[in-house]
Amino acid sequence: MRTLTFGASLAGAFIFLCSLLPAPAQAGRLEAGTFTAHDTLGSNRTPDFVPFQEQFDVPPVVVAISDSSGNNSASIRITNVTTTGFDELILEPDNWDGRHVAQPVQYIAVEPGRHLLSDGTIIEAGFVELNNVQFGTGFSGGVASWRTVNFAGPMNGAPIILHQLQTANSETRNVANDSSRPHITSIAQSASSTGFQLAIERSQANSGPFPTTERIGWIAIQSGQNASFPDTAGTTINWSTRISPATIRGWDNGCSGVSHGVSGSANPIVIAKKTTRNNGDGGWLRYCAINSANITLRVDEDRDQDNERGVAAGDAESASIIAFSQSFHANLRADLGVTKVNTGAVNANGTDFNVPGASVSYLITVFNAGNAPPAEGSVFVTEALPERLALILADFGTAGSGPIEFTDGSPATNVSCPFAGFASTSDCYSFSTDGNDFTYVPSDSGDGTDPNVRFIRIQPTGIMSAQLGSGPPNFELRLSARIR
Repeated sequence: MRTLTFGASLAGAFIFLCSLLPAPAQAGRLEAGTFTAHDTLGSNRTPDFVPFQEQFDVPPVVVAISDSSGNNSASIRITNVTTTGFDELILEPDNWDGRHVAQPVQYIAVEPGRHLLSDGTIIEAGFVELNNVQFGTGFSGGVASWRTVNFAGPMNGAPIILHQLQTANSETRNVANDSSRPHITSIAQSASSTGFQLAIERSQANSGPFPTTERIGWIAIQSGQNASFPDTAGTTINWSTRISPATIRGWDNGCSGVSHGVSGSANPIVIAKKTTRNNGDGGWLRYCAINSANITLRVDEDRDQDNERGVAAGDAESASIIAFSQSFHANLRADLGVTKVNTGAVNANGTDFNVPGASVSYLITVFNAGNAPPAEGSVFVTEALPERLALILADFGTAGSGPIEFTDGSPATNVSCPFAGFASTSDCYSFSTDGNDFTYVPSDSGDGTDPNVRFIRIQPTGIMSAQLGSGPPNFELRLSARIR
């Protein structure tokens, strides 16, 4: 939050104050990149640390997908996430020896909370502690269930959902000297504008105890997006989100190609997670290849109940996919500021003097120089009128515009601020005599002013645009008052 106070002297009589008091802007850091999960065939069979490209302010949610290197079933484990990085380890489920060849891995990391990208797209990320489990054919012991996760606010349609275990509380084996038991991943389904379902995915791995409580990190982003934002180096990052058709089949069926939506990039970063559970054996996604247009995917699974790793055509799965044009670290921040100028004081004789009876006009400009918008509806301006100023109630501009004229600037902020009347509770203007209760209704004291108005709050509606290279978006407020 930025609070700015400006003063202007009127013939030395008093100080006129204007404060911009935005609610905390929702912003945060995110990054995407790739690393190589180390070979555990040799002597190094313990987790390796992966540093972030830049330090986060709080530990982020980390979601990753590994490639298809090695013929054995394998998943990528992410644990011990801090502000500087995380641990990685390749796991194999029972019926394999536990040790695996090195694997390229694509990842995304997002600070928890509700964030806005420069185009107004909402990203929400969070953690859930749960012991809800889904399991495959042949499982015995325990009851399958889902946990419903609700968003902090509605999304624009069903979003993509990315998810990843962040802990290994249930593990009973000395991985990767041994295979993982119980081998678990995560699974999501039923995404809507208000939330989704999430669970621990046990697939067909019946060995080991029923999973205990685990932490799952999740990221939700509006689907069908193609936009861009600047990273911390000032590079434009193009990105895309989509939900694939239900065409992704199993390891035994080969790889299914899906367009990731970011074209023309030589080394895109693409993360995909399964967000349906059509196949009763469960499983998790691995990628076969990523090129400038597509990612090819297949569902891997364990062999605890049987040796097949296939998915029937009628049970093919769908994936949530996000793609970026390259590796990056971004810091999404609204950077709000305000300026105020005295545009003139005119007395009854038409001369420019700040004396009793003169009317004084002011221009207040509010701007966002940041690379992300503030939260929707979070920006408001509070005008504190000194006791020797009385608000002029007449329309400042066109008829019906009210005493404060709002004008969107250039570049436009795309917020609006209609005036519906002094008694209205649905427009963006409210008035107060003490700065606490903004339900006061101004009335004419007999000279076209109301000296009881000590504070005016202006709160535009909508999402204030971010700066995209052509100067900071801004809006202007104009008002007049009379010196008493």
